Order: sequence, then structure tokens, then C-alpha cells
Amino acid sequence: MNFAQLLRTHPRYLSFGFLHYFFSFVGQTFFISLFVAGITAERGWETEVFSGIYSTVTLVAAFCLPLIGRQIDRFRVRYVSTVTATVMIGGCLILAYTHNWLWLAAGILAVRLGGQGVLALTGSTTIGRFFVAGRGKALSISMVGICFAEIVIPPFATSFIAEEGYRSMWLVAAGMLAVIFIPLIWWLIDRRDLFQKAATVAAASAESQEASWTRGEVLRDRRFQLIVPTLLFIPFVFTGFVFNQSVVAEMRGYTVELMAIGLSIYGFVRMVTLFTAGFIVDGLGPGRVLAFLLIPATLGIGCFVLFPTTWAVPVLFGLTAISSGMMTVTVPALWAERYGPRFLGAIKSAVGLLVVLSSAAAPIVFTWGLSVGVGQWMLVMVGYALLCMLLTGIERGTKKPNSVD
Repeated sequence: MNFAQLLRTHPRYLSFGFLHYFFSFVGQTFFISLFVAGITAERGWETEVFSGIYSTVTLVAAFCLPLIGRQIDRFRVRYVSTVTATVMIGGCLILAYTHNWLWLAAGILAVRLGGQGVLALTGSTTIGRFFVAGRGKALSISMVGICFAEIVIPPFATSFIAEEGYRSMWLVAAGMLAVIFIPLIWWLIDRRDLFQKAATVAAASAESQEASWTRGEVLRDRRFQLIVPTLLFIPFVFTGFVFNQSVVAEMRGYTVELMAIGLSIYGFVRMVTLFTAGFIVDGLGPGRVLAFLLIPATLGIGCFVLFPTTWAVPVLFGLTAISSGMMTVTVPALWAERYGPRFLGAIKSAVGLLVVLSSAAAPIVFTWGLSVGVGQWMLVMVGYALLCMLLTGIERGTKKPNSVD
């Protein structure tokens, strides 16, 4: 089934996935990083202070995610999405008006848990478990939402913040969730639609004839354990780099506008990659694709280390976007193919916990690492990428456990 056939057959479901990925921008680092300068300047903080608050809050959100992931397997996802968006709206309003650091932390928790965590988890889980034929392409279409956000949001938000201030931008984000996201979710998915619940999807799916792994079984699977470092590479490196983009720009003599352009390039390249990734994953299988995911990002980081010029920025963002786009489609398809549809929400929330933990550590670790030099620290990240490739190669030769699979 090609893209056109998927869109004609399941436009509502794919739109549902697209909207979840697009509106997850409210809690993504690339969006929140645009507010760092305004928040720290207004309060007279050093960047390290906000990094500490941000990382701590992200850590708290990480431990909440597995609890919520189980609810995606139990309840109708339309209700989960509505509650999540409502919490995010509250977080945006807090961030727009608060002058207290505790309320600031609460607002960040609401948007991080809802955006980076639950909305993205809901979108990938529902699409991944419903689609069997053309799963990779269906995920690609849905995940274009976050790429579209990465293209249009940074330039718009940067300009808007310069004119109206960062607090007004949070009000705009709250309004978008309330006026666009929630009404569309209720319009797209009927209350009785089997798409909404894991049990009915699993019962109707051809995959229901195969065993579905529980979260505990997945965590004990050696194949899973070997690929965890690869799963965490992009979230850790990209989050740490983007969060400290103003520091990197100052150390390398770049402008803030150049970094914003880099983010837009990242979004555009990742969007193009997503469409290609769907064909590749459906054709080769996610297990084979996984072994090659980090090669473009490794080349981009290496280029950034070797050539401290302005053109190295778009190269870094562009090549990293290729790895990120491929991983975004490959990993959800891998879970659905390897571990079955029934407990995908619980499995993906456990993976989400690990991803958010790495994202929580990234700002502080990168702030410390960059103090020894941009080039030196990014060279360490090249070494990390090579280790990931080695472990993934070992995973390819690891047999499936006979007891479960």
C-alpha cells in the first residue's frame, strides 16, 4: 500500500497521528530553548540554573510516563489526548504569567510531560498498533507533523518573541491547543471507533495470532538491551546541543538566527527523510535498518568538529535530521513487529522513560561538557556513536528467545 492509498483509505487516523506529533512541539526542547534567554535575563539567572530546573523537571516527567503509557492501552485515546492537551494548556498559562520559580517548574513539567511525552507516545502507539500493512509509511505520514512544526515554529516564535515577548508566545501556544487540537481530535475519531482501544485493535489485527510481549518481557530481552544506547543517542545529543545552542553560538561566533535556520533545516530534512524511511522500513524491515541509523549523524558531528565555520551548522543539523527521521519511523515499527500490538503503550512508555531520562541529563551534561570546548566535547559524541554501532551489530547476531518469541 503506497502513500496515496493510505491517505485515501485512512485519512482520519493519519490526521489524528499528524496532529499529535505537530502539537507535541509545545513540550519539545527546540521550542522551549527559544525561551531560555528571556527567562534567564528576566530573573538574572545563569544558564546553568535554568538547565538544572529543566533537567529536574524532565526527570520527574520521565518517571510519570510509564504510568500514563498503561492508560493508552486501557482507555479510549481520544479521552487521553483531551486530558493531556488540557494539562498542557494549564502549563502554558502558568509559564505566561508566573514569576515564581516553583510555578515555572510546574509549567515546564506540564508541557514537557504532555508534549514530548504523552502526545508523541499516543500518536506513535495508536498508528503503530493499528496499521500492519504499510506500517512504516503510516508512521511516516503521521510523524511529518513534528517536522512541519520544526520548520515553521522556530522562525515564527523567534520573530513573535522579539516583538511581543516570550510570555505572549505561551498564550499563543495555549490558544492553538484549545482552539485547534482538541476540537479536531473529537471531530476525527468517533467515540465507538475500534481505533481508540488497544484490546479491540489487537483482536481485529492479524498480528493477534502471535504472542504479544509484556513490558517486563521486553525489558529482559537481550536484543532490546543491546540497542538501548542507540535509541538514546539522538535524544541525548540533539537535546543537549539545542538547549545550549546560544552557548555554542557564542563560543563559535555564530548568530542566533543561524542556529534557528539550522533548526528549520533539521525539520525540513527530517520531513523528507520520513517519507523515504517509510519505504525503506517496509521494504527491508526495521531490524536491518537499525544497524545503519547513526551513520549520517556521526558524519555530521564529525564535520562540525573538523570545520568550525558557519556552513558546518546546516550540515550538522541536516545529517542529524536524516538519522533522526529514520529512527523516528524505524523504532515504533520495530516494537510493533517484534513485540506485538497488545501492550505497545506500556512498552513504548518504558522506552519513553529512558529517552526522557537521557533528555533530562543532556542539558546539564552538555553545559559541563562544552566548558572544555565545543570541538572536544562533540568528538566525545562521535565516540559514543561508534559504540552504539558496535552494540547494534552485536544485536543483529543475537537470537530471539525461544520462550517468548
